[in-house]
Amino acid sequence: MSLLEIDRLSVGVLTGDDGVKLVHELSLSLEAGQTLCVVGESGSGKTVTALSIIRLLEFVAPVRTTGQVRLDDVDLVALTPEQMRSFRGRRIGMVFQEALDSLNPTRRIGAQLVEAYHPGGAGHRADLREEARARAHELLGEMGFDDPERIADLYPHQLSGGMQQRVMIAMALISGPDLLLADEPTTALDVTTQAEILRLFRSVQREHQMACVFITHDMGVAAEIADRIAVMYAGRLVEVGPAAEVLRSPRHRYTRALVECVPRIGVRRPDGLPTITGSVPGPAEELPGCRFAPRCRHSVDDCGTDEPPLAAVDGEGQVACWNPGSGPVALPFPSTPATATAGVAPASAGAPADAASPARAPEGGSEPLLVIENVRRTFTARGRRRGALLGIRRREEHAAVDGVSLSIRPGEFFGLVGESGSGKTTLGQIVAALDDPGEGVVTVAGRRHTARGLEGDVRAFRRDVQLIFQDPQSSLDPRHTVGRIIAEPLRELTDLRGPALRRRVEQLLEEVGLPASIIDRIPAQISGGQRQRVAIARAIAPEPKLIVADEPTSALDVSVQGQVMNLLLDLRRERDLAYLFITHNLSLVLSIADRVGVMKNGRLIEVAPPETITAAPGHEYTRTLLAANPGLTPAADETAAASASPPGAAAAGEQESSVSRE
Repeated sequence: MSLLEIDRLSVGVLTGDDGVKLVHELSLSLEAGQTLCVVGESGSGKTVTALSIIRLLEFVAPVRTTGQVRLDDVDLVALTPEQMRSFRGRRIGMVFQEALDSLNPTRRIGAQLVEAYHPGGAGHRADLREEARARAHELLGEMGFDDPERIADLYPHQLSGGMQQRVMIAMALISGPDLLLADEPTTALDVTTQAEILRLFRSVQREHQMACVFITHDMGVAAEIADRIAVMYAGRLVEVGPAAEVLRSPRHRYTRALVECVPRIGVRRPDGLPTITGSVPGPAEELPGCRFAPRCRHSVDDCGTDEPPLAAVDGEGQVACWNPGSGPVALPFPSTPATATAGVAPASAGAPADAASPARAPEGGSEPLLVIENVRRTFTARGRRRGALLGIRRREEHAAVDGVSLSIRPGEFFGLVGESGSGKTTLGQIVAALDDPGEGVVTVAGRRHTARGLEGDVRAFRRDVQLIFQDPQSSLDPRHTVGRIIAEPLRELTDLRGPALRRRVEQLLEEVGLPASIIDRIPAQISGGQRQRVAIARAIAPEPKLIVADEPTSALDVSVQGQVMNLLLDLRRERDLAYLFITHNLSLVLSIADRVGVMKNGRLIEVAPPETITAAPGHEYTRTLLAANPGLTPAADETAAASASPPGAAAAGEQESSVSRE
C-alpha cells in the first residue's frame, strides 16, 4: 500500500460563472521513504499540485477540487477544514520556495520553530513548550548548525539564504511528518549551497523514512535526489517513471526537450543554447489534442486532434504521447554534426572541453574596454558586545572585494562565478558605478571611477555601462507600463522625445523579441521571461558598450534561460557588446563564455578560458564548484553509469530533437 495516492485529481479556480482548470486528471503514487520529483516549466501545475495536497490553495482563491488524495487511506480532499488542520505540520510538512518570505522577520528562529510544533498527544502547556524547544535545538543540530542555541536566538535576516532554507526544513520536520512537500527549495541558491541542501534532504529522509514530493524545474536537481520523476505540462501529467529511465531515455517529446536544454559541463555552445520555442499555454487557452503539439517538432496528425492518454511503455514508466521518442537523448558531440541532427539548429552544436573552442574571442590587439585595478571594498559591521556592563561593541571590517584586478575587451563575454557572499555582485555594482571602490580604480572606455566617485562626464558613463538585475519582478516599477520602463533611460541619457521616443521603444521591443502589443501593459501582466526581456531592452536602450548582468537567469526555467541567453548572444554580435555576466550557474558560463573568473571571499582566485577551467582547474575551490554542479546522472545510478558507454555513444542513438535555437 502506497503512503500517498493521488487519483484523478483535478483542480480548478472559480472565476465568475465559469472555472479555469489548473490540474487535469492527475494520478500518482508514492511509497514511504521515496522521493518523487515533479518537474516542468512554470505554469505546468507543479506548485498547484503540492498546494492542493496540503490544501493551502483554498486560502488563496476559491477552488473546485475533484478526485482523491489519500494519505494512508484518508482522503484529504473529503476532510473538513478543521479536520485538515490536524494533518498540516503533524502528518504533512511543507518547505516553500522563498525561505525569507516564509519566515516571520519580527520573531526569532527558535520561537518560530516552537510555534510550528504540533505533537500527536496532549500535555501540559509548559511541558509541551519545553519539549518543543528541545526538539527545535535537536533539529537545528541535524541541519548542520554547530551552535543550535545561538541560531535559535537569531532573526531570519541574520542568516544566509542556505541557512534560512535549513531552518525551513527544520520547521517542516519538527512534528515528525510522514510526507514532506518541497516547492523549489533550492532555486537561486549557489551550487555548493544547493548541493548541501540536497544532501541534507537525502540524509533526513533516510533517517526519518519520510516520503517526499520535491518540485523543481531543474532536471539536474531531479537527477540528484529523485527515485521517481513525474513530468507535468500545462496541468497534465505527460510522463512518469523511475528517475534513471526518465533521464536516460525519456519518451515524451517534452521531457526529451527539457533534458536537451540543460547546459552540460564540457559541451561548448558559444553560438547559442538549445531552447523550446514558444511557451506553456495558459490554463484558459482551448487547445485540441496534445497541448505540447504547437511547440513540438515531431507532432503527427493525431497530436492536433486527440489528447493522448497516459499509457504504459517498456520498463516501469508511463507516457502520454502519440509519437514518443526512444533511446538516449542525442547530444551534439563532434562525432555528430548539428546539421545531421533533425530539428536542431546548427547554432546548438558544441564541442567537448578539450577541443578547440569556436568561441568568438576579442581581437588581441584591441584596447581593453574595462580595466579593474586592485579594487578593494570593505564594509564595517558591529560585532558582538565586548563588556556586559558597558555594552561596548567592537567594529568588525569585512572585505567584500579584496584586491581584484581584471580587464575585459570590447565584445568579450566574461563569466564571473562563485558562491553567495564571494563578492560578485559587489564587484558588479562597483563596475556599474552603483557603489564606489574603497581603494583602486575602475576604468570603462577611458572614464575613471575611484573612491571619490566618477570622473568626467557622468551621463556618458551611464550610457556606456548598463545593468541587468537578477529579479525583474523587483527591478521593474510595478506601476509603470513596459513602454515607460524602457523609455526611462532614453529620456535621461538621450535627447529623444515624443513620437521618436515611442518609435525607438517599439524598435527595442522588436529587437528583444517582444510584441508591440505589450507596450501598455504593466510587469504583472506579462510572464517572467518577458519581464527579463523588458529589462534587457531597458539596458540596451542607450546603446551601451558594457552590460553588467547580475544573475539574470537564476530563477528562470531552463528553456526560458536558453531564450534569454541566446538573446544576449545575438545582441552581442549585432552591437559588439561586452558582458560581465555574474552567475552561480557554472555549467551555463562554461558553455558560452570566452573567459571565466572564479571569486572566493572577495578575491579573484582564477581566470581562464572555459576549456581550461573544465579540463584542468587551477584552484581547489574551482574543483569544488565543478564537483557540486548537478549533472543528469541519477544519484542511484552513478555506479552503473560509470560502466556504461562513453558520452559520445549517446549521439549514436535516435537523432532527433524538440528543441531549437530561438
